[in-house]
Amino acid sequence: MENRPPLTSRTDAGTTDAAQLDAGTTEFESDVIDLLAETLLRAHKHEFPDVGTEDLLAALVLGDSAAGEAIAPGMRRAGSLSGMIAGKAGHGWVSDDGSTEDTDSADSTGDGDGGSDGSSDTSAVSDDEHEVDAAWRLAQWHTARRLRGGDAPGDRPWPEPSGALRACLRHAFRLARAEGCPGVFSRHVARALLDLPGTRAREACALRRLDLAAAYAALDTLDTGAAAGAEEARAEEPGTAGPSTEGPGTERPQSAAVAVLRRAGLLEDRSNWLARKVMAWTSGSLDDGTPVLFAVSVEAKRQAVRCGRSAAEPVDLLLAVLGLDRALSVARRSLPEALVAANEAAGLLRTRGVRPASLTRSARAVDPLPVSGDVPFSAAAERTLAVARLTAAEHGAPGVGTVHLVAALLDDAEGPVPQQLRTLGVDLTALKTDLSLRLSA
Repeated sequence: MENRPPLTSRTDAGTTDAAQLDAGTTEFESDVIDLLAETLLRAHKHEFPDVGTEDLLAALVLGDSAAGEAIAPGMRRAGSLSGMIAGKAGHGWVSDDGSTEDTDSADSTGDGDGGSDGSSDTSAVSDDEHEVDAAWRLAQWHTARRLRGGDAPGDRPWPEPSGALRACLRHAFRLARAEGCPGVFSRHVARALLDLPGTRAREACALRRLDLAAAYAALDTLDTGAAAGAEEARAEEPGTAGPSTEGPGTERPQSAAVAVLRRAGLLEDRSNWLARKVMAWTSGSLDDGTPVLFAVSVEAKRQAVRCGRSAAEPVDLLLAVLGLDRALSVARRSLPEALVAANEAAGLLRTRGVRPASLTRSARAVDPLPVSGDVPFSAAAERTLAVARLTAAEHGAPGVGTVHLVAALLDDAEGPVPQQLRTLGVDLTALKTDLSLRLSA
């Protein structure tokens, strides 16, 4: 087996997507969150106190991702590997899966928010850790909802990631960011599991005599496929790229908010009439753009969990406006032309200097609250949504869009969102002027 040096920078894949997004918006994508949730669910059910790299490896190879197939091709190898890991149940390993040094330094890739003089090194490390924490909270949230409990573990605390697993996720995050990819996908996690020495994941690979050289070659093929997909998307009109036109490794997991828009028929699929009817019952109308507000609401709850809140606040709605725009870009989808003008708030925010990374950093809870399955809207957030609907109606707009929502967030000049934007140096007068020109759209 080849002990291959880690890949710390791949700038050939995903650069088109990165160019469309602001620096510092790299996040763990839904396929990785689902993978972590599956790993966490197994640990919870077996009452394991922690989750190790071997557990993540087992979930990866048993899934249906190309990244898992790259490490353990075929059901026989995948079953043998995962079965051995399950049989050990956290015991009988040489490695303790404790803290391991990352194989790439934090200052090799910045998040775009620090200065060029190297003063951002400390914040870059902090941001990496925060992204790992945010991903783990999302996994807990997904698990809690699957277990259908308000506080799924009950009296038991959530299993915690081992030091090596946290290092693996940090490494995967930096691999994606160094590549210029807007999201951390399963292929980045798979490579990170192979890159870090001295972990239980690597020990499991050795015990099952997996060919790491072949695994790396297969992951290289996935990376090349991702680069080809990004290059192909560059030549196509926005929103037209589909899975059928992309090569291996270019799968685009969709966020829950994007899935809402797709089921509503606002993206590429307008044939699912039953899903559209359900959306009509839950969001009011399908052809007036209201599902966009519903999608933002879904994203706002995700943002609240990421930031460590038990309820979605107005700032989470603001983060959601930017988050939905990012999710559409990652999925290579766009809204219909008729809805674009009413949903240009994300672009207007960026034009006025709102950087997603800076806003997220300022919006994080100082003391994150325990994760539960239910994430309601606070009274302030509920009122903001009501004001957005009223604003659209008063201006004769055919539907409620993100411009109406952001205008509602700025309605109270002394509210938390305007104050936060002032802190970030945003010209609120200019932003309100930009929004006012689109409120009738």
